[in-house]
Amino acid sequence: MKDLKGRRALVTGAASGMGRTTSLELAREGVDLILVDIRGEPLGQVAREAEACGVDVHTFSLDLADWDQVKRAADTIHSRWGAVDVLVNCAGVLYMSHIMDTTVEDWQRLLGVNLWSIIHTVKAFAPEMMRRKSGHIVNISSGQAYFAVPMSGAYASTKYAVDGYSEALHYELHWHGIGVTTVYPGIVRTHLYDRVSGSLLIRLAMKVILATAAKPEKLGRMIVDGIKKNRRIVNQSLATWTGYLLKHIMPWPFEAVGLGASWLLRREEGESDLDGR
Repeated sequence: MKDLKGRRALVTGAASGMGRTTSLELAREGVDLILVDIRGEPLGQVAREAEACGVDVHTFSLDLADWDQVKRAADTIHSRWGAVDVLVNCAGVLYMSHIMDTTVEDWQRLLGVNLWSIIHTVKAFAPEMMRRKSGHIVNISSGQAYFAVPMSGAYASTKYAVDGYSEALHYELHWHGIGVTTVYPGIVRTHLYDRVSGSLLIRLAMKVILATAAKPEKLGRMIVDGIKKNRRIVNQSLATWTGYLLKHIMPWPFEAVGLGASWLLRREEGESDLDGR
């Protein structure tokens, strides 16, 4: 999608952080927006900022971990505007603790926001893209999908899951004319870190890390550039690129096998059932 002007994009987690900056970057490109977040008031502020760029903006305040809410919103969106051109999944939460100290409730919240929200939105919006044979999906993973550091094992687990999900999605949707970009941020100065607590050492480490963290505006520009250039991977920094290269010394054979197997299976099984059920 070299020219985004006049397209329609749905961005989740749009009320703050990378969701906000990506939404505004898309608005500057002339993209009409559907902004989604569970927090209605800050979402409205972002909508007003985007509207100042002269684009059409609509908001939906809903819990992306709830499939029924996502499905209802998708039905409304499709009835009004048809298939969206771009889906950007930026919703996410951070949690830091020893794995054994992570409660079941914390696991459920992490999985609900970081993983199930993506599964839900792709399930709800990708079938219409498939029918039209065009579209682009962006999922946010993390540099911790390459290396899970202590105290963030639960968070990293959700990002490993997004990594694997997005890789398979890339292979499968390629033959339907849909691009899939997976973004691997390092440390980004967003509200995700506001609630990080723990020992004095952890708090001091977070102050040092955030002092050198990337601005979310940089990630917004990188994400939009990735959409326009149909990039499979967007790594934020040298550190994330190093992790990627060390883990993927020979990526092309995997790419060929993944796409080839997906093509063969598609030929054998015929076109997928696209009724969205």
